[in-house]
Amino acid sequence: MPETPAQAWARCRPYLEAALEHAGGTHAIEDVARLIEQGRAHFWPGRRCAAVTEFYDYPRLKACNFWLVGGDLKELLRLEPIIAAWARGQGCERMLGGGPRAGWARLLGPRGYRPGWTIYSKDLTP
Repeated sequence: MPETPAQAWARCRPYLEAALEHAGGTHAIEDVARLIEQGRAHFWPGRRCAAVTEFYDYPRLKACNFWLVGGDLKELLRLEPIIAAWARGQGCERMLGGGPRAGWARLLGPRGYRPGWTIYSKDLTP
């Protein structure tokens, strides 16, 4: 019997929780679940990985952002072209992804990704 979305979420939740530990404290897993339920984010379960994407609607183009990724890296890299093809079908002209780990440039460069800009952050609370 095929896995239900709820079963996939329960199985993949630990991958996404681990990714959130590196996301700067912006979201809890419940926030991610709510965004997916609202259709504002998209959940991509793998067997040993998971990804969450979101759209950025800029004035002159639409982009699909790999917001959270976790689990088996090789499987995530196999999932990327499937997600990119889906995003193209949704009208996206660009894929985005980033994070605090410099190794992403080495892994994604051969897939056509290039550094666009670096984002730094500073907490304003004591």
